[in-house]
Amino acid sequence: MSPAPQAHLREAFLLASLAQARLELFAQQARSRQRPREAGFYAALAASLKVHARRFLMLMRGKLGDGPANLGETVGEMLPGLLKGYAELVAGADQAGQRVAGTALDQSAQVAQRQAELARALENPGKSLGTYLVCSICGWLATGEAPERCPVCGAVHDKFQAVD
Repeated sequence: MSPAPQAHLREAFLLASLAQARLELFAQQARSRQRPREAGFYAALAASLKVHARRFLMLMRGKLGDGPANLGETVGEMLPGLLKGYAELVAGADQAGQRVAGTALDQSAQVAQRQAELARALENPGKSLGTYLVCSICGWLATGEAPERCPVCGAVHDKFQAVD
């Protein structure tokens, strides 16, 4: 695919992904405020945009590989790219004096490092990682059971949620 359509698909993917994430937050807030009608509507919009984002991504990247190819892409390209991108963004935020953004980006980089560790462990076919639990504050992944405190953001044990 030529660069121009790729750029359009990338922009569409970013727009759909951003809107999806925002709508998921709207749905969460509506649920917490006992507004199920609004929560359902926002959740449905988010689900619809997830379909859009997935479709745009598939058009950009082509077909998915088999298990080893997908793991290779995750370990060799995706997670290292995240780490590099986050490091650049942390430096930019720090240089601009944006402490809160810098902290969030730095925590995301730490989480990406943990994700890379887990992905490399998954390359060992004999090793079981157990249940995955994600910190709802920073995204750090625990395996087996949640720690008393998140090693990245310090969130308490109850902030970890099992991943299906």
